[in-house]
Amino acid sequence: MLTFPILAYLVTGAIQAPTELNVHAMRQIDKPSVRAHEPLNTRINIENQGSALNNLLIEELLKPGITLLGGQIFQKLFLDKGYGTQLTYRFKAARGEYSWSGIRVRASDPLGLFDLGRDISSPGELLVLPAAMDIRSTALIPRHTLPASGPIPARLAGTGTDFWGVREYRAGDSFQRLNWRLAARYPGKLFSNEFERQQIADYGLILDARRLTNSFETEASLFEFSIQAVAALTEILLKEGNRVSMLVLGKPIISVFPGLGKKQLNSIMRKLSRANQGTFLPFSKLEYFPTRLFPSRSQIIIFSSLSDGDLPTYARLVALGYEVLLISPDPVAYEAKKLSKNDLNALAVRAARAERIVMLKRLLKLGVNVVDWQVDQPLATNLHNTALRLNHRRNA
Repeated sequence: MLTFPILAYLVTGAIQAPTELNVHAMRQIDKPSVRAHEPLNTRINIENQGSALNNLLIEELLKPGITLLGGQIFQKLFLDKGYGTQLTYRFKAARGEYSWSGIRVRASDPLGLFDLGRDISSPGELLVLPAAMDIRSTALIPRHTLPASGPIPARLAGTGTDFWGVREYRAGDSFQRLNWRLAARYPGKLFSNEFERQQIADYGLILDARRLTNSFETEASLFEFSIQAVAALTEILLKEGNRVSMLVLGKPIISVFPGLGKKQLNSIMRKLSRANQGTFLPFSKLEYFPTRLFPSRSQIIIFSSLSDGDLPTYARLVALGYEVLLISPDPVAYEAKKLSKNDLNALAVRAARAERIVMLKRLLKLGVNVVDWQVDQPLATNLHNTALRLNHRRNA
């Protein structure tokens, strides 16, 4: 008689225990691709097409890199046959590629003794592009341009907006370009004004994704800053009509051959969203990539924290006729802000900074233009000042 209530309790739970989970789910994401850390809404519609389910638990497992901002990712309820429910939540995600295969569903009897669970298919994909960086213009003027109209002064006479010079009139010249003041000074002769031709250029972007030291947290943070800078420059250069190619030295090695327009922009952004840091690779590997990846006399922009063993490769690129610009996130300044203040750390930071200054000066002597970028400061300001200095030097 003492065991009868327990047996009745177990029998009641066994009779009402679920035998199948005929549940269907469908996922809806607001956008197929967003910028990093941009809020996004997700809805998961769940419908019970089988028998009534008691104590139904529906749970969505968040992927690493996703932060929940609001809403609900689990429910526990009674769901009758033919009825449905919905999970709605808001989240943000770090740069990367995300895919969902399903949600976890578990049902039990009213007493919670026997349960049945499985994963319900609700596929979804999301591409999170690099975060936007505020760079409106590069102000770079490469030495070599392509024979197509664009925004870059080509230092050649032709069609443009900036005055270039005056020459004698030729048949076919527009009358709007006649220099009437000079014609009045020399009767019987006509002269035409010339303007500086504006063209596009070839840009090659190289992103250094190698792990150079054991400071994994610092290198990962600087790598993310570099990716944001590459994405911003790519968008600007392609909007100006230039031709852009890209190489990521990481794991795996990613290459995008020269191209124009929105198709090239989408291709580079998708590649950047999948870029990851890899093990150390010799920088000399650049010499083995096909020349069509970086056409002759291109403007090469390298994003790297810099390693002492890379200097011969920079010299080689300059010798091959490339115009090389190094944008180097400063790891010394970034790491120094995290160290405790004492005499030993101050001496270590001073030695590391002196070593970095020596390497940057050696690069300048090799003919490499350098932007020493402290990531807590806007890159646009440093890049603009460097471009103005280079343009002034060329004009002089």
